[in-house]
Amino acid sequence: MTDPFKSMLEMQRAMLDGWMASTSQMMKYWQHMLELQEQLITQATIVARTHVEIDDGPSFTGKYGKRRFDIDPERDV
Repeated sequence: MTDPFKSMLEMQRAMLDGWMASTSQMMKYWQHMLELQEQLITQATIVARTHVEIDDGPSFTGKYGKRRFDIDPERDV
């Protein structure tokens, strides 16, 4: 006669092994995603502009669209 406790223990052990394998794979994917995000943020800080020129008023060197009071028809409408 088969032992029912042995069958249940084997089933639980198989479920635990599967759960541990899937958890391990999920953590590897999570680590890979965090590494990719870190690379993306590093790249974004390298190519980011450090100085944005905004004029305070009309002048000969002022550029249209760069002053505080200029409107942007595509953004403001």
